[in-house]
Amino acid sequence: MVLPAAAVAVPNLLSQPDTCKSGYVWREATGPGDHVCVTPGVRAQAQDDNAHAADRRVSLSDPTCLSGYVWREATADDLVCVTPGTRAQAKDDNAHAASRVQGS
Repeated sequence: MVLPAAAVAVPNLLSQPDTCKSGYVWREATGPGDHVCVTPGVRAQAQDDNAHAADRRVSLSDPTCLSGYVWREATADDLVCVTPGTRAQAKDDNAHAASRVQGS
């Protein structure tokens, strides 16, 4: 049986408290719960940094970053090693997070 379109439940994404404004996407730097809204380029950078995380540490058992890298700190427990510029971007994105969601 096919339901009429009106009977199909569709989530109202515009009513979600963390739906990004047009032009922004969830960062997801530390996983699917990271709902800070950023540009698609910043999200891609976070994914790339995550993919190279092991290469930027002293060792797999030591979270210390190699020279030239610092912890991203997108969230309190984010210990992915990135360039200082990327950490500054994460801090800026966090500071502007409230203004990048629908209804703000």
